Amino acid sequence: MTVSGNRPRVLLVDDEANLLDGMRRQLRREFDVETAVGAAKGLFALRQPEPFEVIVSDFLMPGINGAEFLAAARKVAPDTTRMLLTGHTDLEDAAATVNRGQVFRMLLKPVDTETMSAALRDCVAQHRLLVAERELLEQTLNGSVKALTDVLALASPDAFGRANRMSRLAARILDALEEEIPDRWAVELAVMMSQIGIVSLPPAVAEKLAVGGELTPAEQAMVDALPTVAGQLVSAIPRLAPVAEAIRYSRKNFDGSGQPEDGVAGAAIPLGARLIRIVEDYDRLLIEGVTPAVAAATVDSRSGTYDPTLSAVLRTAAAATGGETVRAVSLQDLRPGMVLAAPVTSRSHVRLVSAGQEVTVGLLTRLHNFAALEDGVAEPVVVTETAAALANEPSVS
Repeated sequence: MTVSGNRPRVLLVDDEANLLDGMRRQLRREFDVETAVGAAKGLFALRQPEPFEVIVSDFLMPGINGAEFLAAARKVAPDTTRMLLTGHTDLEDAAATVNRGQVFRMLLKPVDTETMSAALRDCVAQHRLLVAERELLEQTLNGSVKALTDVLALASPDAFGRANRMSRLAARILDALEEEIPDRWAVELAVMMSQIGIVSLPPAVAEKLAVGGELTPAEQAMVDALPTVAGQLVSAIPRLAPVAEAIRYSRKNFDGSGQPEDGVAGAAIPLGARLIRIVEDYDRLLIEGVTPAVAAATVDSRSGTYDPTLSAVLRTAAAATGGETVRAVSLQDLRPGMVLAAPVTSRSHVRLVSAGQEVTVGLLTRLHNFAALEDGVAEPVVVTETAAALANEPSVS
């Protein structure tokens, strides 16, 4: 919700400047009114930093008519409520106009000031309702996701560390792709939450998976079922259907083989699934001890398994260090945002947390709890940090 002072912002679009001036004078006491002569100037006005709560457009304008303008405006300012003024009375044309631009109100000209003001108030109320609902959903969504990832961090630090490593690499790959990624948030979230199913594994199996150990056929069957388990957990959260679908398809090969067996192949496989497939296998190779260059080359050699575009980008993204510096810090100086460059162990060399995990508040709590035990935590802890992070914090000698 954005207002100028106490007045809602309204954009009036018409091809007659005199008419716009008259409407602005009639409405300015209740609304902060801005005008634009013609559709082109209307679209330009919508790109201002401060958004409008309502757009009102005349239907009959040269070039782009009001219905076409509002359809375009919806792409530029989807949260702004749209209203159309028209002299047309044909119901079929009116219905098509409303549907095309998803118009909230349509008024027949001429319109008196009282009717116009009442309609604008309804539009403002609709705008604020939609914005409030979206903010509530986003807060609920973010809270649900954070709760799940916090549980993963505490229940399986190894899996949480793997998810963080995969997420960082996935972000570099997405940044390097030339085309714009629709709903990128869902793609990145799918990568982060792809490991949530590991909480269903027996501890011994999860430990084998963390260190790249050999699995028995029964254990492998458990691991193969992880995408299904994770998809079921995620699908229970509202609005995460595309995230759950990406996770379920994450064992699908680009040539259509793999799970699920449904004939889907190539670009028809969700991008999130294709991304999980490649970054998870790459990370598994690193766990097995190969170098990043060898891991990238191995992935690149598996024809038909991965999206060729992602595979090509991975070769460059995997080699990028992003200005990271390795250093040793005490447990007391460990901070959220650091990334573990080596496993954290107890003083008797029992592994507590795997390398590659990003330090979070939950992880710090876990390590401080271990430090309170007799076996404690071996120090110093080896971490990687970006140059930007190091600039804000003095190095530990």
